[in-house]
Amino acid sequence: LLPRRIEINPYWAQSLNDQFGSHPGPGLAVNYYISNVLAVGLNGTYYTNVDSSFNADVRRSARVAVPLNEYLGGANLNFSYVPVYGKFAGFSDFIFHFDAYIVGGVGGLWTRPIPVIDPDNRKFDWEMKLAFNAGVGLRIFFNRWFAAMLELRDYIYNEKLENLNTFSTNQAAAQNKANWFGETQLTNNVQAQVGISIFLPFSWEYRLPK
Repeated sequence: LLPRRIEINPYWAQSLNDQFGSHPGPGLAVNYYISNVLAVGLNGTYYTNVDSSFNADVRRSARVAVPLNEYLGGANLNFSYVPVYGKFAGFSDFIFHFDAYIVGGVGGLWTRPIPVIDPDNRKFDWEMKLAFNAGVGLRIFFNRWFAAMLELRDYIYNEKLENLNTFSTNQAAAQNKANWFGETQLTNNVQAQVGISIFLPFSWEYRLPK
């Protein structure tokens, strides 16, 4: 990598640590390399939400389930550092260059509870939660400006969970939005991000000091 280059990184994200559902979706990151190994950038992810069939069946039949949340999207300011880089041989004489990096940052994650306990009365609005993130990644270069990437990142934030009380005997309490939220829980949204990296400009010339 060289300083003053821009990396454009479209990716697909897949959550890894929620056994009751998943949050896949597309994302885009843009990084500016201040030096050979240090970059500052932005990334954003748009999420879809997939409920597990087991959890949906239990909820419909017994109305027993853990509080669930769904994601709308996230946006982050990130800093990345490349401590490891090298090359390896593959496909006979072809030489692949690679680098490994660490990344961290801060941003927002828009989430809301899925009305599981009292879906007839409760409809939650999207709310932004402050989220910190940290992760590691690997890029394998096919030429000077094109690479495949794999990243594992943990987005950490405080999640508001649904109140488990239905207030079935008190309709006024059931319809009061202040009673819909229960405890707040520190949540880890661990996700894998797979995509490509395109570096601009495509070509450059080395300038050695005189």
